[in-house]
Amino acid sequence: MKTMVVLIGTTILILGFVGKAATAQEKAKDEKAAGRTVTVFVDNDRVKVYEGRFSPGDKSPQMSNRPARIEFAMTDGQMRNYYSDGKVEDVTWKAGDVKWAEPATYQQENVGKAEFRIRVVQLK
Repeated sequence: MKTMVVLIGTTILILGFVGKAATAQEKAKDEKAAGRTVTVFVDNDRVKVYEGRFSPGDKSPQMSNRPARIEFAMTDGQMRNYYSDGKVEDVTWKAGDVKWAEPATYQQENVGKAEFRIRVVQLK
């Protein structure tokens, strides 16, 4: 029950960022990271909120020890995750999907035919 309340509260928080996208993007900082563009909305000692944009074929750098996070798909997408132990995982996203992600180390690739946009609330 407590987990459900936290998840619902976080989802509402994410939706709040989505609703204020125009204002946030005016103030946000774009970073072109290898293989994707990242727009950071909030980055402090407790949380980092950002949007990643992957063009078809884009790969992220290997991301080590990514903290726990909530991911909100802004668009439909087909991503492939490459884990350090050799595991490969295909993940299908639909716009509006919200997922919880445990800490992990992996690289991502957009294997779809369109740009994929995802907003992330990363706990610190």
